[in-house]
Amino acid sequence: MVIEDEQPFCFGEKPDFRKFMSKACPRFQFPSRRTCTRDIVRHYFEEKAKLKKFFKDSCQRVCLTTDCWTSQVQDGYMTVIATFIDENWNLHKKVISFFMVKGHKGEDIGKNLTRCLADWGLDRVMTVTVDNASANDSGVDYLRRQLQETNIAKGKFLHMRCAAHIVNLIVRDGLQEVDLSIKRVRAAVRYIKNGTSRLVKFKEIAEEEKVDSKAFLKLDVPTRWNYTYLMLKAAIVYEKVFLKLAEDDTNYVIDLSKARDGFGHPDEDDWDNAKKMAQFLHHFHDLTVRISSSLQVTCNTFFHEIGEVHLLIQEWLNSEDNLQVSMGMRMKEKFDKYWGLWHTNSKDNDRQQQEQDRDKGRSKGRGKEKEKDKDKENINLFIFVAAFLDPRYKLSLYTKISVEEIFGEERCQLVWAAINTCVRELFEEYRNMYATSEETTQVIDANQSKGGAGGMLKEKIAKRMKLSNCSTSTNKSELEKYLAEETEDTEKKMDILG
Repeated sequence: MVIEDEQPFCFGEKPDFRKFMSKACPRFQFPSRRTCTRDIVRHYFEEKAKLKKFFKDSCQRVCLTTDCWTSQVQDGYMTVIATFIDENWNLHKKVISFFMVKGHKGEDIGKNLTRCLADWGLDRVMTVTVDNASANDSGVDYLRRQLQETNIAKGKFLHMRCAAHIVNLIVRDGLQEVDLSIKRVRAAVRYIKNGTSRLVKFKEIAEEEKVDSKAFLKLDVPTRWNYTYLMLKAAIVYEKVFLKLAEDDTNYVIDLSKARDGFGHPDEDDWDNAKKMAQFLHHFHDLTVRISSSLQVTCNTFFHEIGEVHLLIQEWLNSEDNLQVSMGMRMKEKFDKYWGLWHTNSKDNDRQQQEQDRDKGRSKGRGKEKEKDKDKENINLFIFVAAFLDPRYKLSLYTKISVEEIFGEERCQLVWAAINTCVRELFEEYRNMYATSEETTQVIDANQSKGGAGGMLKEKIAKRMKLSNCSTSTNKSELEKYLAEETEDTEKKMDILG
């Protein structure tokens, strides 16, 4: 109970709990805080040993997610989450490390990740998902160098940028166009919620205006746009009440006025902007909920969500409303930075040169070049590889049209060729990794067949079948067989791990 409900170790010493248990189960022995601490720490190490054994014996690859933040008392913290699939194809997510850090510099992040992996005996990492802070780029580069021998595709796709964070950056750029309107609505909501008499008067006006809503006003967190959406959604219902309040309550107008260092109270234009923004943010809110799910696999549908973002922005760019066009332009710029453009001279192609310069001590003075490379970084192709592994999409026309919608007709051919090349190279890499045991089995079978009855006949028949191309179907690789099968219906609900 202490673990499941996240109760303090001293919970067993609480007087109310002891009183309750004395009636419910008089024979219950109350554990002390020391007993709770000892038992839980022992249980932690037992579970850690089991997980380490699983990582060593049964786990092929793990995907890491990490983030850093600073507490109110200026202490730095870092957490590392491992996501993996067990032998029964069940998805797991485990917090494998949570610790204090001295700094948030790139090399510090990389060293902390390396120490964490060493502690768990992990060296087979598929991807590392981080937000878009520049320090994380350096941290992942450091980790890439440490995992040279076990990286897939030489670590080219190790760095996975957090999709939810990119959506957050895109939306926040768009919100800047209506920043004043949002600030006024926020100030109005705060004014109402900061006094009991104000709440009473607000509810009286709501009854007069016949506003019937179970949901009431919510105050947002300015740095979290999804909370801004929820605030706007709730406040829009009470638009008439706020406008009536501005007529009846002079204190409301004065307190929010610029004379009191405020932004002014929201007028009809501000409410029009709020409605437009709430309608638009509704799509992004639902999209963020979908891609943030941790109880099911979502990577196979990421390309869908990226396409949705592109179409939403495009719709605003084509609008006749100047505000929507301005917001769309801001958001398109950020979208293109991370997802919407394809560069033939990406930073992946220049990484070897950077490493050579670093080894020669010429890394100084390349800061500006590094920033330019970041702007020219391509989307991680694992997003499309995950879609390829979904029987509904594969490398079908459906997937190709999706790529064309995101990148445009001109760049689509380049991206599509890169996706095909990536898929086939990954297949060959995995086949080479696991070919040893298969080839050994084939050699043993061949030796047994030669020594057994009919061995010469079988060998001769096999040669003639090969010459007459009769065995073409049996010589197809698993990749070719998979691609040759028809795709499933795209509307079909499917558990990709099932």
